[in-house]
This record gives sequence, C-alpha cells and structure tokens, in this order.
Amino acid sequence: MVLNPQTRYLIVNADDLGMHASYDAAIFDAHERGIITSASMAATGASFAAAAERARRTWSLGLGVHLVLHDERPVTDPSQVPSLVGPDGRFWPLHTQLRRILLGRVRKDEVAREWQAQIDKVRHEGLQPDHIDGHCHLSSFPALGPLAHRLARNAGIRCARASEATRWREFRGTPLGRWPVSLFISAASRVTWWRSDQGLRHPARFVGMVKSGDMTLPWVVDALRALEPGRVSELLVHPSMGIEPGEPWGDHGPLRRKLEYEAMLAPEARAVIAEQGIQLVNYEWLARN
Repeated sequence: MVLNPQTRYLIVNADDLGMHASYDAAIFDAHERGIITSASMAATGASFAAAAERARRTWSLGLGVHLVLHDERPVTDPSQVPSLVGPDGRFWPLHTQLRRILLGRVRKDEVAREWQAQIDKVRHEGLQPDHIDGHCHLSSFPALGPLAHRLARNAGIRCARASEATRWREFRGTPLGRWPVSLFISAASRVTWWRSDQGLRHPARFVGMVKSGDMTLPWVVDALRALEPGRVSELLVHPSMGIEPGEPWGDHGPLRRKLEYEAMLAPEARAVIAEQGIQLVNYEWLARN
C-alpha cells in the first residue's frame, strides 16, 4: 500500500505496560477513551499477569515487547545470566548496566537468553507482539540492538522502534540536561539500524524521547500539529493514574505521568487529530503497509 501523501499517520505508543497497576489502568483507559493505539509490555513487571489478561480482551490495542535489562528481576533464573545481575539477583541499576554495556561487561549470549525469555513470556500469554523496543532505549545501542532485531525477526515480529530525535523543535522547552542523553541515544539507534540486516520496519519519525515522562497537553498539541504528511510517526508516552510510589514531580514521577494520561484523554488532542487529518494506527498496521 502506498501512503497517502496528504495523510499524517500516527502510532501513539505507551511504554511500561505490566510494570505497575497504575500504569496499566491509565494505558487501557487512554486507549478506550483517548488516543493511545499501542503499548509495550514488560514481561518483568509486577503487574504483568493482570495486564496480559486484559490485553487478551483488548484486541484493538497494538502490543509490543518492552525489552528490559535494568532494575527489575530477570525472567530467567539469575544464575543463568550472571553478567546482567547484581548480588541480589536483580538487574543492575540503569546507569551501572549502561556502563557495563558500553565497557563490554555483559555477555551477549546471556542478553539473548533473557530477552528471548521475555518475548516468550508475552507470547505464552496468547499475545502476538507486533514490535519491540527497549526500556530506557537500551536495545537501541549497537552492542545489543542487532541482537534484539534478530530475536524479534525469529519470533515473527516485523517492527521495532527507532529511538531517534530527528527534529530540533522536539528539544525546545526541555531541560538542557536531557539534550546530550537524547542525542547520544539517537546516534546509537542510527548505528544499530545501519548494522541490522533483519529487514524490520520502523516509523519514519520518533516523537517524545526528549520529553519522556514530562509531557503536557500544550506540548502534545504542538507535536501533533508538527507531524509530517505522508509519513508514519510514533509518539512515545508514559501515562499513569498518578498513584504509584515515587517522587511526585521527579523524573517520570507519578504526577508528571498523570499529566500525560490527561493529555491522552483531552478533547483538545482529539480536535487537533481531526483538524490535521491524522490517522491513528499501530505497529501491526505499519507491518502490513
């Protein structure tokens, strides 16, 4: 199918499904009453079983696998992935794990074993994922990205996220401290896709990485207005009901996430989608088109 050059196509994907009941409730509600079309499920999450059960009944929600490699407990026995876990049997914290990845201290065969287990756990729930992405974008790094793509392809998954902030307007109004991190992730993702030979598909544009966990309705409305016709874009969101633990206004804090949830339900967002002729789709639609 050739995309209509006048139509703006948009995947609104919520990360962290299955990590906390507060996230799950917001994601499903914002799909049923708002603009979310897709979600990425973490097989390591505390609320995974309940989220999977509801996902089986919510056939219209696109579903991906959110590959996790930090802070959570692995799906496999920790003894089978010793380079990925600390003395407590949990994955190393984010910054420690990232440093270990960059220094080559994680074994790729162990990453493959764990990520395969995460994909299998989602599929064993009777769910067929349509894409993969990484928790905090770790699957975007060249040391692991091609491996993630191979696992996805072998599982019949035809799409993956390209974590690349490609427009300077996305940096406007964001803390300067987020700029180097976003630029680094974007460059890493670009190298991963250049090195990958699995033939996976990805949206032409990725929106929201720089504002991750900190979106307001005005920012979302501006991002919707800036979508390019004739292209498929992904808007990344992290909604919650705002009742999970954490510093309320901290990085990805519950009250910040609640603002994203409210933006996903807002009539103003729906009005811009109608005004701009935006077609809401998911990764399964992208794979078919």
